[in-house]
Amino acid sequence: MRIILRDEFKPIETADYNLILNQVLTSLRKLVKDWVYNTALKHKLSDNIAGKAGGEVYMSGSLKLGVYGTSSDIDILCVVPHFVDRDNDFFNDFFNILKAHPNANDLRGIRDAHVPLIKLKFHSIEIDLLFARLRFDSIDDSLKSLWDDSILAGCDEQSINSLNTYRNNDLILSLVPNKEAFKQTLRFIKIWAKRRQLYSNKVGLLGGISWAILTAKICQLFPKQPPNRLMEKFFTVFCKWHWKIPVLLCDIKEPNGAELTTKQWNPRLSEGDQQQLMPIITPAFPCVNSAFNVSHTTKKILLKEFHRGAKIARKINSHAPGATWMQLFKKYDLFKEYSHYLRIDALSRSPEDHLMWEGFVESKVRLLVQELELYSQDIGHIRPEPRGFKVSDSDYKCCTTFLCGFRFRSPKKLPNFNQEYVVDLRAPILKFCEKIMGLARRPGKETNMRITHATLEKLPEEVFENGTKPSYLNRKKLKPDLICQWKKMCE
Repeated sequence: MRIILRDEFKPIETADYNLILNQVLTSLRKLVKDWVYNTALKHKLSDNIAGKAGGEVYMSGSLKLGVYGTSSDIDILCVVPHFVDRDNDFFNDFFNILKAHPNANDLRGIRDAHVPLIKLKFHSIEIDLLFARLRFDSIDDSLKSLWDDSILAGCDEQSINSLNTYRNNDLILSLVPNKEAFKQTLRFIKIWAKRRQLYSNKVGLLGGISWAILTAKICQLFPKQPPNRLMEKFFTVFCKWHWKIPVLLCDIKEPNGAELTTKQWNPRLSEGDQQQLMPIITPAFPCVNSAFNVSHTTKKILLKEFHRGAKIARKINSHAPGATWMQLFKKYDLFKEYSHYLRIDALSRSPEDHLMWEGFVESKVRLLVQELELYSQDIGHIRPEPRGFKVSDSDYKCCTTFLCGFRFRSPKKLPNFNQEYVVDLRAPILKFCEKIMGLARRPGKETNMRITHATLEKLPEEVFENGTKPSYLNRKKLKPDLICQWKKMCE
């Protein structure tokens, strides 16, 4: 396991990296304070008030949990006084300040997300910059802790969501009995989830906070077990978990501030909460389901992988011949599993527009999966690919392709086998297109989306590792007439 951690996760704790990280945090802190000062003056506040307004940045996410690696981005929470506006001041003024900075590039503002943020590279480090506005006139060094629920009073929903990325990480660390065992186990779980293509809240799988909560729960249940045993327990427990029961690290409590009325997860009062398929509940008020995007399809994918993990981990820990950790961490290959794909292309003529447009399309692929779930008579299985692929396109300068692999029900399993069946998926695809184009705050008129069917042989070379098509393209195909009919009805 140590070899896997060293070669794959590569935690960066060197003096050089710490120097760069401190430089990033110091630079961003200064930029935030200067921006808040100038924003106060813009809003006609006195120079004295503007000078005291302050502004602060806090580390969050994997860096806060102590499990940061080369493939991780850094979550940084920007906390500002009440007079700073998200839409105009943060997404316009501060965005332009960052855009003009010589060490910042690849900026895109994501306004409509559950947690609105600015994504960028700063000193070559990928950063998600979150925004929270508190009710105070100033944010200074005396604001040491964001733990107290009363700090949420007067905050809008988006600010509460942003603050809770930090607050949840702090609480998770405080709720595990052995922090080092938790961190080590979470590192391995994150590697495993990424190699098995399960690490994505956007497409309806699980994101970082969900994996952290699940790992913390296992550490609570088995406080004296070492990481290799905790790995086995993780898979064994969650492949059998009764998912009507939520995964909780602590009791859901009412806030300690009487003025706080924000709703939190409560299946007794909310029908929507009752219908959620994998309740993995965050510990900080307001408690929410971190896995609310999970669908029937993605739940099946996760449970299948948990069963696989449990089987292999049991063999490893019982010293079964041939069982190795490398077998557990074997990379999942979508292209070995499926012959048919829906190809969703996010298209743009401008690289600037494309940064925002591809992120929006990526976040909505799960809606297409949900629409396709209604056609289970024809489709035996669906698996979305969490990654996007940069591919060339003859009509647009920028194209990012997202894929969903399909496995059709075998014609032998269909009723009346001698009859001809045509698989027509135009209805769910059109519904998805209507949804996404209706929701989209398109960055420009020169953006578009294209959905087509592709067999494995017709996928662009850019989606394969090293840009080379694999050698297993000669495997058994479906009946040619079924392929032809389906392709015709889909495109």
